[in-house]
Amino acid sequence: MTLKVSLSITALLLSLAPAHFAQTPGAASPSEALRRELVKIGEENQKHRQEMMDLMDRLASSNSEKVAKKWKQEVERQNELDTRNRQRLDEIVKEHGWPKTSAFGEDASGVAFLIVQHSELEYQKKYLPLIKEAVSRNEARPSDLALLEDRILTREGKKQLYGTQIRVNQKTQVVELYPIEDEENVDARRAKVGLGPLEQYLKKAFGIDYVPPKKK
Repeated sequence: MTLKVSLSITALLLSLAPAHFAQTPGAASPSEALRRELVKIGEENQKHRQEMMDLMDRLASSNSEKVAKKWKQEVERQNELDTRNRQRLDEIVKEHGWPKTSAFGEDASGVAFLIVQHSELEYQKKYLPLIKEAVSRNEARPSDLALLEDRILTREGKKQLYGTQIRVNQKTQVVELYPIEDEENVDARRAKVGLGPLEQYLKKAFGIDYVPPKKK
């Protein structure tokens, strides 16, 4: 049951990812080669993650050892791909700084964010200050920063700020929000970073009926 619920969540989040690296025809960039490289990284990563999702569908409905073995191989392959992507991002940032939307386009900048978002906690924390600075200069999406901040907070066992992170309750097998800090004002914070009301988002994306807490 947990696998099936987790699968539906992951599939939905995965379906939102391509918006970060959809190419913009004719977009100018001081480094078109690097822009294209980042977009290609994003496309390849998306393709492989989709293949993994398809395999998860099969694994969820089958006890086949062959499918399980294939899944393990694909996980290892994805880990290797993620490692290469992190190494390449490190090289890019060392030479150019954080990929700015004004220099490399929103698509390439979005791919850089996704590489960080799919990484381990320490790697996320390493790039958090750079992404914060980029957002302050209108060189990255505020909504991306909100996602990253919530991911880091929940991984550290703290309350999230924007309500972007959900989990499967291991006792009830019900999808639920991670706890939210100052939940009464979550929609105000979401609006500031370009996110819609939490109630609407949860209903549309996950079918969760969320009742905003009343302000005291």
